[in-house]
Amino acid sequence: MRKVILLLAFFSITAWEHPILAQTQGTLGKRFFSNWSIGIGGGPNIFFGDLKVYNFWPVSQYNNEWRFAGVFNLSRQFSHVFSVRAQALYGGISGTKRLYKNGAPCYQYFEGNIFEYNINATINFVNLFFPYKPNWKFFVYGTVGVGFSNWLTKVKDLNTDVEISGSGTPSDWTTEIVIPAGLGAYYSIGDKVNLGLEWTLRAVNSDKLDATVGGFHYDMYSLLSFNVTYNFNRRTKHEVPAKPAGPVIPAPLLLPKTAETKEQSDTINSINKTDTAALEEKERETGVDSLFLPEETADTGFIIPGEKGPSVRGISYRVQVFAFKTNFYTAEDIRKRFKIKQTVYKEYSEGWYRYTLGSYTSLRTARSMMNKVRSAYRIYDAFVARYKDGIRYPVGSRK
Repeated sequence: MRKVILLLAFFSITAWEHPILAQTQGTLGKRFFSNWSIGIGGGPNIFFGDLKVYNFWPVSQYNNEWRFAGVFNLSRQFSHVFSVRAQALYGGISGTKRLYKNGAPCYQYFEGNIFEYNINATINFVNLFFPYKPNWKFFVYGTVGVGFSNWLTKVKDLNTDVEISGSGTPSDWTTEIVIPAGLGAYYSIGDKVNLGLEWTLRAVNSDKLDATVGGFHYDMYSLLSFNVTYNFNRRTKHEVPAKPAGPVIPAPLLLPKTAETKEQSDTINSINKTDTAALEEKERETGVDSLFLPEETADTGFIIPGEKGPSVRGISYRVQVFAFKTNFYTAEDIRKRFKIKQTVYKEYSEGWYRYTLGSYTSLRTARSMMNKVRSAYRIYDAFVARYKDGIRYPVGSRK
């Protein structure tokens, strides 16, 4: 039991340390009753213990070992990775055995009912190990928990059906601790409904589930369930910016990793070290770093107002967030659509309409802003672009 508690604690800490984003498969709400879901499911419930023909595969002859159970789930989602679930299970269970391992006849079977309730943690492996993508639909998760299993079972003779022994009575079922653990997968249909498949192995702290004490110190049963889950969160609103006049603008797409982004990143990463060193030396002499200045005061004395953004004498850097071949969106469209707090500038060159933030004389500061844009606004393709006297450098330029 101590190992189980430590394992649950490890999964909980891992999930809590992972950043809780504002959006998962459906937007996480801020109210207490948000982020809840209910689900039902069911499938074959297979016994593993002493009275069993084969170690793993159930048989349908002699006495049918195929039994079925249903589950009800109530879940609370804390992030796009971690959730806690209360679960109830009810169903049948059965096992049969003709011969012992030494060849002696057995000719016994058992059957009965199980009622189980547990609490378990689920970890979404896809969102845990891969960058979060709000448009993903298919997910794989793991689950582990602890609870109580209650059963009423009877052992009978395989030929005469005469009762031999049993575990529990109709008024007093046998109760033991159970530890469920397993894997699952689900497909998200919109923000409200998930269709899933889950397999769990449930180990009971007893050898009396089949009312037979023998080689198995801990009896087990497994459930393969097909589940339907309903989420109570509000539907995610996919709003798009609208121009003051004219048709509604379609939602912008993230800029793909084209040759432009790759070459520009390579160019910035290999900028002449003398330029960067000189700028950083200037910051040390003056004691001013634009990282700690509001955007409107950055590069004070060099800003020339204009629709294309501030123009800075000498070398400067901006953070590019998007680029499109078509002139569909204004800078304000992009700012509102992605809730960007900084001013967005728009320019046109080399056949691209580009949208940028800020203007910095420090490459270090520009890279810091780029990292903030990627983490705060989830614009993962943002990168630093280089300018000289307010004019964007061509790709690969060393001037």
